[in-house]
This record gives sequence, C-alpha cells and structure tokens, in this order.
Amino acid sequence: MTSRNGQTVLPILADTDSYDRNCSGMCFRRTNRKRTVRHITFLIVLLLAASSLPDACAQRSQRKISWVNPKIANVKGLEHKVLASKSLGHDVGYAVWTPPKYDADEEVRYPVVYFLHGAGGTEASDSGGFSSLVASGIRNGAFPEAICVFPNGGMSGYRGEVESMIIDELIPLIDRDYRTKAEASGRALAGFSMGGAGSVRLSILHPELFCAAGSWGGALSWRGSGEDSPLLPAARTSAKKLKSNKFALLTINGDQDRPEAFAPLNKILKPHEIPHKVVTLDDTKHNLGHYYERSADTMLAFLAKQLRGDNAAATAPKRTVRVLTIGNSFAGNARKYLKQIAADGGVDMVIGTANLGGCTLERHAALAKQSATDPANKPYTRVVGSKRSKLSLQEYLVADEWDYVTVQQMSALSFKPETYHPHIDELVAIIRELAPNAELLIHETWAYRPDSDLLKKWGMTQAEMHAGIVNAYGRVAKKFDAKFIPVGSAFNKYRTTEGRRVVVPDPGYDFDNPVHPQLPDQSNSLVVGWYWDTKGEQPKLRIDFKHANIAGCYLAGLVWYEALTGNDARQIEYTPRGIKEGDESFLREVAHSVSFSRHSEQAN
Repeated sequence: MTSRNGQTVLPILADTDSYDRNCSGMCFRRTNRKRTVRHITFLIVLLLAASSLPDACAQRSQRKISWVNPKIANVKGLEHKVLASKSLGHDVGYAVWTPPKYDADEEVRYPVVYFLHGAGGTEASDSGGFSSLVASGIRNGAFPEAICVFPNGGMSGYRGEVESMIIDELIPLIDRDYRTKAEASGRALAGFSMGGAGSVRLSILHPELFCAAGSWGGALSWRGSGEDSPLLPAARTSAKKLKSNKFALLTINGDQDRPEAFAPLNKILKPHEIPHKVVTLDDTKHNLGHYYERSADTMLAFLAKQLRGDNAAATAPKRTVRVLTIGNSFAGNARKYLKQIAADGGVDMVIGTANLGGCTLERHAALAKQSATDPANKPYTRVVGSKRSKLSLQEYLVADEWDYVTVQQMSALSFKPETYHPHIDELVAIIRELAPNAELLIHETWAYRPDSDLLKKWGMTQAEMHAGIVNAYGRVAKKFDAKFIPVGSAFNKYRTTEGRRVVVPDPGYDFDNPVHPQLPDQSNSLVVGWYWDTKGEQPKLRIDFKHANIAGCYLAGLVWYEALTGNDARQIEYTPRGIKEGDESFLREVAHSVSFSRHSEQAN
C-alpha cells in the first residue's frame, strides 16, 4: 500500500460480484464452468504468482482511494472534517451530524452512532442519507437525540491502519470535541456491506467501546460459510465483556444476499445470552437503497432501543410461526411488513407465498388439478435464503411444517358467495390431506375505495361491498370451522371512524388538467389511489383503488400478526416509514379491536 498526495493506491480485486471484498483469502474472478486448457493454465500461473506474495490482495488491479472528500450532502447539521491521522500517515476525512437541539443546551450529552460505508464509498457516501433517517426518527420520537459520525474507511474492511484510526484517533477526538456519552452505552456501530461487516468486527474486537452493532448486507466472510473466520474465537474471548455492556447485534440480509452470513457467530453468542436479532428481507439483493426502503425502520428501532438502554426488547425471537398464503396481491400487501412486525414482537415469521397476481380460487384449484397430472406444472415460487425454486401447490404444502395455511378469493369476486364453490372445497381438501397439522385461516379482504370505477359499474357502495365480503367469508369460515383474519373489517372500522373518512374525489383538484407531479388530496386513504405513471414518454395520472398503500399494508400486517400469534398488536413499536405521525397508535388499536372482537365471537 503506497500513498500519493493524500491518496492511497490499494490493490483491488477484479470481480463481477456486487459484494464488497475484504480479501482475507484467495479471490478470483468468476468464470464459466466450462474452461479451456488455456484458462486452466492461466489460473495456475496466477496461483503460482500469488504464492510468492504476502497477501492475495496483490492480485488486485490498482484503484485510487480518495481519503478527503469535502463535497457532502446539504443536510442541516452535517459537517465535513479532516483528521491528520498518525495511523494512516496522511489526512483522512470524516463527517459529523449533530441533532437539531445540540446547540440549545450545553449541559446535555448525546450518544453517538458510527456509520461505516461499503467498499468504494467514502465519508460522503451515506452521510446525507443515514443522518436524514436519524433526523426523521428524532422528529417523530422514534429515535433519541444522537450524533452521527461517518469515517472514511477506504477499501480496508475496517482493518489495520483504518481500524487504528477509528479506534485510537477518531473516537477519542469525537469524545473530546463533542458532548458525547463517552462510554459503551452511548456508542453504536452500523453500516452496509463492507461497513456492515466492519461494524460487527469492530464491536467484537473492541467490546469495551460499544453497546450495539447493526449490519446491512454484511457477512463474516464473502467466500464460504464463515466457519473459519478469526472473528469467532475473538467473540468467545469478548463474550463476557459484551454481555456486561448489554451489547446486542442486529444483522439484516436479503434473501438473495447471503441470509446465513452470520450464522456461525450466532451459534457463539446464543449460549452467552448475547442478543443477536437476524432479519431476512424478501426479494432483496445487495442494494443499499432496497435495504433502506425495506428495513430502515427496523435498524433505527434496534439502535434506538440499545442507546436508550432497553436491552430486553432487542433479544432474539423466542418463537417461530410458519404460514403459507394461497392468494394474490392482497396477500402480498398483508405480508409486506409482517416479518418486521413479528420480529418486533419477538416472533420469527416464516412466510410461504403461493400467490399469483389476480388469482381466483377457481384458478388456484385448476392449477392444483393440472399439477396432479402434470408434474412439470409448477406455478408458484418459493424463496429460501438465496435459493428460488418453482413448486406446485402440492409441493408447497409439504415443503415445510406449516402452522397455518390461508386462503382468499380474488377481490372482485370476494362479495359473491357463489364464486367460492366448489373451488375452495377442492383446495381445502388438498390442504387438509397434505398439511393435516396446519390450521386453516380465512383471509378476509377489503372493499374498494368509493371512487372505484368498478363500484360505479356494479351500482354498489363501499359499505355494500364490505357487507358482501363479510357475508361470503363468514359462510366459508362457518362451513370449514375456520378462523378469520379480519383485515376487511379493520379497513372498514378505520374508514368509518369519525375524522378518518377519505374525501373523494378531491373537490380542489383539476382532474381535467392535471399537472405532474401534483396529486389530489387523499388523506386517510388506505389504498394507493391516484398516482403518476411515469413509465411512458409522458406522465399519466392513474388510479389504483384496490391495493393497500403503506398505512393499509401496515394495518393488514398488524391484523395478521394478532391472528397468527395471539399477541397484542398494540404492543408493537415498529412503524414503517411513510406512516403519518400519530397514526401508528390508531392503526394498532384498530387492528387489536377487530381481532379481539372476532376472537370473542368465535369463542362464543
């Protein structure tokens, strides 16, 4: 490693993967399985050359690392600083964000979150995005007033000189220059990819300094299972100190992004009763934007609990619930936040998705019949970790020990009892034959918004559609002695509560001459409603009067959570981004009230 005018030239692996590399072992570019003799000879030459080098990183091409990057996001409270690092032998940049009330009271001391960027990033990369997330959390009371620090880790993997710079120079500097809580209970680490792995690494190697570490898309090792990671014996050595500091770990990985990345570490932490919450995100690859969108609230809630000293809430899930959904996009809406809600309540929710867009009970039954005679007919996709497989309904039902199996009708037919039979009868027979220990649940869907073209076509009101839905699903539940998941009733209770009615169409909006990106007022809507379709050459104003928006998906998830666990949805603290401030408590109350009412009716 050499230094040139404040820039270090570091050997970088030529690799087509999107993962960051710490280059702790031999790393070569992936190639096709069919190799020619010439390829094999070339690899042998590389191996022989590598054997004479002290580190496999010598196989990397040269990439310049900019250590000082003053152009940062224009976020209030965010500043760029420069440290003359003795460890690195040159200047290194870092960014610091202070909360809005920092200058208001000079007696108050603040916890600090150190956010570590991924490979190829700098101190400027994530400072604006992450500090904005924290600022939003502070505004809505979900996060304590805290300072955020963004070091420049280059391509180091947060090892060697960079590790020394952060531990021996930057942290003492921050504690000296800012009013921090200069103790383990006042420091947390978080990061993405290389930064996620670095957060876990630094917290394990320096257990006296931190109370929490959160990793997005990190791993013990980018090659193999990580069973041989040198961090594992270090974790055993640090376990006593970690526990005394009430340390907790959160690792979030996509189902297509090494979901088992920290499994070996979990095996070590668990016997020592050191909390390690593992979250796997559906349909998620190695993309920070997707991690932000799908789990920013989970990460912030975890860090907030630790920095506030509420370690009990960060313990690992105590039970597992397995549910297979047989439905369509409405089931997809209901499960959008279900995993996060369940994890917040101490439950690991395993969700199977035999869902097809717009699928009716008749089509599900027909597909099952076809699969019975044609083994190649596999219409459903199952995702387990990073593996995807196509399954028939019969195969899906025996793929796991399901606790529950849910069924529903397509929304446009949901209020018509005559459309359920004989198709649901056929599906229930298959379910009870192949998953005899699973409990059947009826997913009660919701009525369309009042401005639906279909309601106008049918000459029906929203209230009439809801009444028809309740009647149709009620008959089915009674026939099969099955319980309800009363999502439609929750939507109706919310919609009929005083002050919660959505006024459509918006009388103040010019629908004849809409101007992009302006939208009509859709306050209190639980469905997507009006939106701008920007896929074509010109934006077009369209309406989705069926599918749930963020608030609707959250409400549906809360109702499912109570139905599947028996736990009280009012105790959930997780709230997705985008929920109007103050609405989260009401949504939880609505979910509990309809669930409790339904449980009471069935008990009688």
